[in-house]
Amino acid sequence: MDHAGEGEFTEPLTRTDALYFTLTVFSTVGFGDITPETHEARIVTMVQMTGDILLLGVAAHVVVGAVQSALGRRGDG
Repeated sequence: MDHAGEGEFTEPLTRTDALYFTLTVFSTVGFGDITPETHEARIVTMVQMTGDILLLGVAAHVVVGAVQSALGRRGDG
């Protein structure tokens, strides 16, 4: 859409911009009042958002594993 017509977006979008906005939506951090403006800042922010998502996934995996282990011990006893 950005390349098809002028005025579709408030600024030209690059692949980095598109990936940044996609990660922002999926990580549910929102678009907020303070946003990175340069490509470098957006890349650093994307790395942080990706790391946060991975950290949450690992934490959920640990909790689920602990619950399954506890339920397994409870069923054996």
